[in-house]
Formats: sequence, structure tokens, C-alpha cells
Amino acid sequence: MKRGKLDEIVNATAPAPGWWLVALTGLLAAAVALASLSVLVTGQRRLLTRLNVLGTFVHEGGHALVNVLTGGGVYQVAIFTPDSGMTWIWFRSRFSSIASSAAGYATPPLAGLGAAVQLHRGHAAAVLTLTVVAAAVLLFLSADLLTFAVIAGIGAVAFAALAWAPAWLQTTIAYLEAWLLLTSELSGLGHLVAARLHGSVAAGDDAASLAEDTHIPGVAWIAGWLALIIWALSEAFPLLWP
Repeated sequence: MKRGKLDEIVNATAPAPGWWLVALTGLLAAAVALASLSVLVTGQRRLLTRLNVLGTFVHEGGHALVNVLTGGGVYQVAIFTPDSGMTWIWFRSRFSSIASSAAGYATPPLAGLGAAVQLHRGHAAAVLTLTVVAAAVLLFLSADLLTFAVIAGIGAVAFAALAWAPAWLQTTIAYLEAWLLLTSELSGLGHLVAARLHGSVAAGDDAASLAEDTHIPGVAWIAGWLALIIWALSEAFPLLWP
């Protein structure tokens, strides 16, 4: 694709969506979050929970990105289920370790807020383009075939929307992506809390790793991530609502 054409796609301005589209995509994201949280009670995964894989994709990407930015490196990234994954990284410093661990649960709501800013400006195509770029980078770090297929699938949906979808469909997908990112980690934090209530904290648990590195209790980190999600939602809502 020629650079001029790429610039035209990325900088395209879509018309403001109707309130019904914003409400529909927001309600769908809320339903995904509730279905994911209900697993803690019922133990049953519903079809809707599969959409939570977008949050896991960005969560693991956040670990990788922040670690590279703080001087570390990344070996591999794996996505096991729609709401679980792992990033194998090496650290250059203790700060790198702390920042990378904290980034996982922080990245999806911040990415969702960033998407909301772009959508407020009418740049749905820019949101989809960034998704394609992120997927292309993480493809090279895939630990297994399942992870490769999931990441390729996310990138393919965004690319197909950019290349062939009408403006209204691009906008719908971008708004759904923003809402999903803003709410996806609510279920993740729920699982962290449940693990502590049942005394079954898993190895590699981000809150536990941070507690070990900083001597700040894991519950404090969980509370901080929750506060960040609530803040991001409060900032994003007026930007997304027409």
C-alpha cells in the first residue's frame, strides 16, 4: 500500500455516530464484562467471554512494550484463554520489572481512553490501524499456534475493516474496541481478588509479583488498577457519547 493511501486511511474522519450505536457497543462490552465476572460464581464460560481476548491481547502487549521501553527485552507472548496469557521477558533493572508488571492491567483501560480520544475526533481508522500494527508486532513473539491464530485474527478483523468495510462499520468496530478495552480488566481484577479469597494465588500473578518487588500489598495494586479503570471510564464516556 502506497504511503499516500495509508496516510489518507489513517487520517480519514468518520461522521459522528448516532447515540444508539454508542449505546449498543457500550452495552455489548458491559455484557462481556458481566459474563466474564459471572464465571467466578458459575464456573461456566459463555460465548460472550471470548470477546475479552482483546483485553488479554493488549494486557500482554503492555507488559512487552513497557519492558522494552525500560531497557528490557521480550522472549515470547502467549494467550491461553480469552482472559489469561503470559509474557516471557527479561529485565535490565528493578524499575523495569516493576513497571512491566504494573503495565499489564493498566494498559487496556489506558488504550481504551486513547481510542476514545481518537474516536471523539472522528478517527476510527486510526484506532483500527494501531490495532493492525500491534498485532503485526506481537505475531513475531507468539509462543504457539493458538497465540499466533488469536493475534492474527484480531489483526485480520481490523485490517479487513480498514480495507473494505464502509465507514459506519469501521466506526462500529472501533467503538466496540474502545469499550471492550475500557472494561475488559474488570473481570481480570475479579479473578485476582477471588484467588486471594480462596488462598490460591497463581505463580506469575502480577499483583503478587509487584508485592514481592515493592513490599506494597497485592491488594493495594489491585485497588490502584481498579481506580485507574474507573478514572479511564469516567474520562472516556463523555468523549464517546455523541
